[in-house]
Amino acid sequence: MNRVTTLMALFQRESWEHPNLIWRIPVGLIILNIVLAIASVMFGLEYFGTENLKFELELNNQDLQGGPGQAAATFFLLSYFLLSQMVAIGYLLSALYEERKDRSILFWKSLPVSDFQVVLSKALMGLVVIPGLYLLAAMLTFLLVTLVLSLGMTFLLPGIELFEGFLLAGLNVGGDSLRVFVLQIIWGAPVLLWVLLVSGLARGQPLVWAMGIPLLVLVVETAFLSEARIFDWFYAHATPLFFGGAWNPVMGGASIGLADGFLAAGIGLVLFALTVFGRRHFHEI
Repeated sequence: MNRVTTLMALFQRESWEHPNLIWRIPVGLIILNIVLAIASVMFGLEYFGTENLKFELELNNQDLQGGPGQAAATFFLLSYFLLSQMVAIGYLLSALYEERKDRSILFWKSLPVSDFQVVLSKALMGLVVIPGLYLLAAMLTFLLVTLVLSLGMTFLLPGIELFEGFLLAGLNVGGDSLRVFVLQIIWGAPVLLWVLLVSGLARGQPLVWAMGIPLLVLVVETAFLSEARIFDWFYAHATPLFFGGAWNPVMGGASIGLADGFLAAGIGLVLFALTVFGRRHFHEI
C-alpha cells in the first residue's frame, strides 16, 4: 500500500467515524436551502403579486452581478466558511482524544500505519478537507438555489433572466474565496494544530485545556509584561481572515504578511511534530 492509498484510506476512516461533521451537515444544508428556494418561488408571487414582482426584477445581468448576486454569493460562502471553521475545531478536539479514551488507539496502532500518517490525515482533514468540502457545498448551494429561483421566475415571469447575472457574481466571489481558503490554511494552522495537539495529550476536557492554556499565557503576560504579544498573535490567528481585514469581496483582495505567514507555517510544523511525538508516547487514557 503506497502513501497516497494509505492516506485516502485514513480519510475514509475519518468519514466513517465523523459522518455528521464531514458530510451530513453540508448535504443537509444544501437540501434545506433548495427547499427554502422552492418555497420562496411558490409563495413569493402570491405575497407580492406578479406585476409588482416583475417590476422589482427589471434588472440586467450587470446589476445582478454587482448587487443581489454579489450579496447572495457572499452570504453563502461566508456562512459556510464560518461553520466549517467551527466544525474543524470540534473535529480536531476529538480526533485523537476519543481514540485514546475508548482505547481504539490500541487497535489502530496494531495496523501497519505510522503515527505520522495518522496525525497527517487528521491534520489535513481539519485544515483542508473539511473547509474545502464546505466551500464546495457553499458554491453548490448558491448555484442550485439561484437555478431554482431563476427557473421559477423565468417560468412565471417570461422575459426575466436571472441566472447568468447570478452565475457571474458567484464566479467572481467564489474565485476570491478560493484564494482566502488557501491563505486560511496557513493563517489558521497554529490554532487548529494546537487544538489537535491538545486532543492528543489531554487526559480529560480537551476544550478546557485548549482554551485554558492560552488564557493562562494572557494572565502571565499581563502580569509581567507591558503587552500580551503571544496571546494577541494567537488570538489574531484564531480569527478568520474574513474578519481580519484581509478579504474584500468587492475589490477582491486577500493577503497576509510574508513574515507572519512564514511564522504561522513554522509554528504549525512545530505543533504538528509535537502531536506526532505525543501520539507515539501517549497511548490510551
